[in-house]
Order: sequence, then C-alpha cells, then structure tokens
Amino acid sequence: MDLDSLITVAAIFVAVYAVIPRIRRLEISLRLGMFGWLFLFASIALIVFLQFYETFRALGVAPEWNLSRWALTPSKLSFLVCLTVFIVLSLYLYLGVKRLSRSNVYHFKEYVFELSREKKYHELFTLIETNVKTLTRIYHSKYPLSRLKKKLDAFASAEVDLQSVLSRFNSRDLEDDSVSSSPTTGNQKLARLLSSVLPSYAESSEAAKEIVHEIIMNKATVASISEMRPYFALRLIKENFEENGEFVDLYLRDLIENKNSILYLELLNNQNLSNRCNYLLPPSNKLIHFLFSDCNIAKQHSVYRPVGEFVISHLDKLYIQSYADPYNEPMGEFSKEGKWDSELFIGVRFFDIMVSKALYQDIKWHMWLYYYSYFANRIIRNLSPNEKLVDHFSEWPTRYHYIIYEMVSNLCNWIESVDHIPLKQENVRLESTSHAIEDGNIPKSSMLALSQIVKDILLSDKFSFKFKLYIMDMVYRVYFYLRVFEASKPYAEALRNCLRNADSKVGRDSSTYSKLLFDTFLKFDAFKYGAELQQEMHRILEDDCLHSKKL
Repeated sequence: MDLDSLITVAAIFVAVYAVIPRIRRLEISLRLGMFGWLFLFASIALIVFLQFYETFRALGVAPEWNLSRWALTPSKLSFLVCLTVFIVLSLYLYLGVKRLSRSNVYHFKEYVFELSREKKYHELFTLIETNVKTLTRIYHSKYPLSRLKKKLDAFASAEVDLQSVLSRFNSRDLEDDSVSSSPTTGNQKLARLLSSVLPSYAESSEAAKEIVHEIIMNKATVASISEMRPYFALRLIKENFEENGEFVDLYLRDLIENKNSILYLELLNNQNLSNRCNYLLPPSNKLIHFLFSDCNIAKQHSVYRPVGEFVISHLDKLYIQSYADPYNEPMGEFSKEGKWDSELFIGVRFFDIMVSKALYQDIKWHMWLYYYSYFANRIIRNLSPNEKLVDHFSEWPTRYHYIIYEMVSNLCNWIESVDHIPLKQENVRLESTSHAIEDGNIPKSSMLALSQIVKDILLSDKFSFKFKLYIMDMVYRVYFYLRVFEASKPYAEALRNCLRNADSKVGRDSSTYSKLLFDTFLKFDAFKYGAELQQEMHRILEDDCLHSKKL
C-alpha cells in the first residue's frame, strides 16, 4: 500500500466520520478511551514510519529489518498494519464499555445531553448506571488531593491543628471531610500556601453536577426513569446528590400518577402483617423495602410530601371536574379489586405502611400523618352521593365512605399499638395527657389527626347518623380498650382530651360537636367495659355538652 492509497483510505475514513451523527461520534470517542487513542496514534506513527522507512534507514535512524527474507516490503507491511488496526479497533469499539473518568467527563457530559435530547433513554440509563460510582466520586471530588485541600482550607479559616490535618492524610481518614477543632498553631499561612498548589477538581465536579442535574431534575427524564427503569432510581437516591430532594418528589409523583407503575403493583403485593399494623416488607418489593425497611430514609427524603400533595391535588381536580366523581358511586367491587387502581386509596395505603413501620422502628417523628385530616376534609367537601344508586343503609354507601373508614381504622390501629409496644420507646412515650402537640409521638399525633377527622365527620350534614355511629364505635372501642389497662390509661386520657378539644371554637359548632359526641356515646355499647368506666365517660361528655351550651 503506497502513500497515495493510504491518503485515500484516510480521506474516506475522515469523510465517513464527518457524516456520522454527533451522538455516535461522541460514543466512539468515549469507547476509545485513552488506550484506544494511544493505540490509534501509535499505529498511524508506525505506518508513516514504514512509508518513509528507506529514508529513515539512509539517515541512519532506522534499524535494518531485512524485510525481504519474508517477502515483505514497507508498503506491504503498511497494509498489514492498517488491516490489523482496523480489526483491533473494530473489536475494541464493539466490545468496549463507555467508561467515565475525570479526564473525559466533558465528553461524557456532551454524550449524556445528546442522548437526553434525542430521548434515547434506555441507552442513557444504562450509561449512567454503569458509571454511577465514578460519577458520584467526580461529583463530590472524592480524591485524596482535593480532600487534603479542603482540610487545609478549613484549617486556614478555623482553629485546627495543621499537624493533625496532615497526619490524617491517608485513604481511610480522607473518607471523612470533617476537621476536628483544636487550638490554632499559627500555621494558617503555610496551610494556604499548600492549599494553593493542590487541585480542587472544581471544573470536573461542576461538569458531573450538570450531568446529574440533567438526569434527576429533567422532568421528562425522571418520568422515563419511573416508567422504564424504576428501580434504577433507587440507585441514584442512595448517592448523596444535592438534587435528591426534588428528584424524589418528581419520581414518587410520577409513580402515583401512573396506575401501571411499580408503586401500585408493590402495594398490592405487600399486604402481609407480622402483627397488628406492622407490615412485612419482602425484599422482592424493592421500592417499598428501600423506603421503609429503614424509615430514616423515608424521613430524610420526606417521601410523605409528594404523595400527600398529589392526593390533595387529585381530590381538588375531582371537585372541579365537569363529569361525575367516581368516588360518589356505590362500592361495587371497589373494596376487593377497584381500590388497587385508585390513586386515593394508594395514597392512604402508602401512609399506612410508612407510619406503621416508623412506629415500630422508633422513628421520633409523626411522618406527617396529619395529611389524613387534609384528605378527610376534601373528601367531605367532595361527597355528593348519587341518590338514585347509593344505599345509605349499607356499611359504606360510597367509595368515599370506604376511604374515610380506612383512614380512621389506620389511625385507631396506630393509637392502639401502645398495648404491645414498650411504653418507654421514644416515639410513644407521652409528655402529657393534654391535647398538646407532640411531634415525636406517633400515637399522640394520631389522636390529634383522628380528633380533627371525627369533628369534621360529626359536624357534616353529608353523613347519615348511622355512619357517624359506625365511625365513633371504632373510636370509643379504642378509648375503652386503652382505659381498661393501668399501663395504657394515660393514653386513653390523652385520646379523650384530644376528642373533647378537637373544636376550639365556641358557639353553635362547639355546642353541636359536644352534643354529637355525647349522643353517639349514648348509642355505644360501653357496658361490657364496666359500669364505672361507662359512667365516667358519660359524665365527662355530658358536662362538656352542658358547658358548651352555656357558652
């Protein structure tokens, strides 16, 4: 192969490369990597050397290869080199993996943006999943020199011991970017000098942040993750990205909006209980297991917010829509099958599992179970049964009635759980039996939310007195169950005080609410809990009723 032939082949390759779509050129560049480019340039240098072999030999700068003994000439050998390079690079590009490194992060970013713009999501998610560890490392600049620079910068601006900083410069200690306090040593200037010559890798870190932002902040990309690779999201959430808060919001909202998502499927497949309201979380339900096997994760990412806000938005849309609200229709098969396709029920069940697991894991936070009271308020607003179809004498006249029952039942379960959870546990230990808020106490928070819902139900004209009795029967049963035992007696008193003080207003509403509490109690079969307890509750509610009338 002479020089003219080589130039022609090179021109053809350049022409072909020029018409290849930009996304494929970026892919080729990433697949080649440093080794591929070095191999290519070394091969080109060898071919040029062979083409001018005789010249270099005449100048005395080339060895005597005696190619004639193998019937080879420099031109023939150039052809063999070209053929070998073509085969090797073809295999390398075909089998190679698009690897991310700090040196090629800018090309990697361009490739990611190109894949995103062209909506090649399968290829994009595979690319990120393969390189997520490296991406995280670049994102946080987790390199020994950059970490040492951070420590020196901290020393220069605070009172820490330079010697202790330098002594911790090893692979294990550099996993922790914190700096311990100690008296100043007067070496801040030296620290600044050392820091000035160390790399921060800020530019590559910024490029990595742009990549992460495109993946987990772009609504179209997040929607595709939720639909195509929902469990890939869990891998991203595990990384400590600054954007994770908004990503979790977008991700969970997409899941609950899509009735074919894994959220609906996993909640359907996660109905087993180990005891009372403590759900089993099989690892096969990857999303639910990830979020709630350690509820600190759910608390950290505030997973209750996107689900709760979506349910509120969903109820608002149902209220303003022009066509009939399906939840105002008779139950039918809703309680058996239909509920698993209901955004409203799925939201209620999501909170049930979340709060239940937090309760048993001693998470000292109410996990915003108060969303239930917001749900109930909007349900009552939306409630307008189809009178031609609805049977008001049935257990649940409409689907809205059933959802109300589910929420009240869940709240009662969380309150009643104190009979088998150690009362010394931080998130169940009462500070007082008053109706004061205790954010870290799940049973107490449940009492407050339950009392608000009970008040709204009793004061609403949209529920029959029969249904009001049905709801209050569950509430009074919890009260007397706790009141019977000495250990749980303070919780019964707290529940009673929350119920009595649910309506802080005076006037007609307060009087009506107190009277309805008293009237529903008169219909409750409390005799089986003992005449003394029955009379005690009767007297308290009657006094409240008389007092509110005077006001």
